[in-house]
Amino acid sequence: MICSGSRRKRLGIPGENEFDGKGVVWCSVCDAPLFKDKIVAVAGAGNAGLEAVRDLLSYAKKIYLLIRSESVKGDPMTFEEIKNNPRAEIIFNAEIKEIFGRELVTGIRYLDKGASRDLSGQEKQLAVSGVFVEIGSIPNSEFVKDLVRLDKWNQIIVDGKTQAASLPGIWAAGDVTDLPYRQNNISAGDAIKAVLNIHDYLGRNSKN
Repeated sequence: MICSGSRRKRLGIPGENEFDGKGVVWCSVCDAPLFKDKIVAVAGAGNAGLEAVRDLLSYAKKIYLLIRSESVKGDPMTFEEIKNNPRAEIIFNAEIKEIFGRELVTGIRYLDKGASRDLSGQEKQLAVSGVFVEIGSIPNSEFVKDLVRLDKWNQIIVDGKTQAASLPGIWAAGDVTDLPYRQNNISAGDAIKAVLNIHDYLGRNSKN
């Protein structure tokens, strides 16, 4: 059974590694409560970024959503929900260049590539206690790319009822698969489902 998970895409900027776990976080569902009444930034224009803001609205005092382009890629309804919340501020054309702090994160520097020429290329700062990096993930599926079917994101395509992959005798569970919802408890449940199906598979084949 393949349970190799995925790895988060990174911004690749100064401070990201240094403050990993010290204000730089990767899971809004897990870590949003740690930032109650604090000011935070979220990097990401897709569903992951929008949903992170929505998760944080119940806890954070202020959430900045920084988007590198002039538009969002995520669900329009979720975007409208967060756009209309006074605690959320959306900054378009913003490219985060550095995360800084002392022992913990205290702020970010970003390049304002604004729509008007006089703002284009202007460096700005935001004082924040946390940075949620929500720009997607990469499944750790490279080692089976020639064995099983992958989708366009290189996730292993599995049967949702059994966790079986396209090649008989191979199962997969967790973030490496094409199934939705990235949570540890869901991954564990899918792995149990796979183990039960493997047991049935071996029992059937042992009789042949």
